Amino acid sequence: GHIIECGAQCSGGNCQFEWQSIPNLAEVGYPIVEAFADGTFFVTKHEGTGGRVSVPSVKEQLVYEMGDPREYITPDCVADFTTIRLEDAGADRVFVRGIGGKPATEFYKVSISYSAGYRAVGTLVYAWPDAYQKAQAADQILRARLERLGLRFEQILTEFVGVNATHGPLAGDPSPDIPEVQLRVGVRGEDRKAVERFTKEIAPLILTGPPGVTGFAGGRPKVEEIVAYWPALIPKTEIETRVEVSEV
Repeated sequence: GHIIECGAQCSGGNCQFEWQSIPNLAEVGYPIVEAFADGTFFVTKHEGTGGRVSVPSVKEQLVYEMGDPREYITPDCVADFTTIRLEDAGADRVFVRGIGGKPATEFYKVSISYSAGYRAVGTLVYAWPDAYQKAQAADQILRARLERLGLRFEQILTEFVGVNATHGPLAGDPSPDIPEVQLRVGVRGEDRKAVERFTKEIAPLILTGPPGVTGFAGGRPKVEEIVAYWPALIPKTEIETRVEVSEV
């Protein structure tokens, strides 16, 4: 289940290993499992589809959202991923064996959704020269204006896309000749009116902030309700399970 839960991620999608050579991702094939009673199985995909099923592609999916590799908890068992062995079984076929584990826990995981306020995200793109410095200055100006308006949020998050939005402080200093930087600022809070007011402060930065700005063609940011996620546990004794197998 874990290997195929993310669809084509184990058949070539989002695969870091030799990604340039993975064929025809426009028609990527979703994975198929051929399982046996002894717990071994093959991972493959339909012939004629794009992508690639390989030991590296399956490995990358195995470590995705794993947590403790010795205790991967499922409703049916607690799997030990450190015992798994993967073998190349031919073109677009991987054999999986050696899966260890122990009995399941006494609980089921419950995924709970709840209303958690509102959010909005605004973006502008600043061009060379001094693109990063312009984006930083615009962020400071925006925050000062929000402060003067008396707006309060649970969080204000600024990202400089093209500089450090992915790697954070590990990105190091950008080149002074970086051609463009996207300023991305998001807020979240319980007060919808405050979030709505934030959305009206993005456009003014174009003519009352640093020069060389573009990227506002999409218009004012939209306010969105936040539907948050909370995982919890419930005793299995409180749940009545029912399975229906239908043939189509």
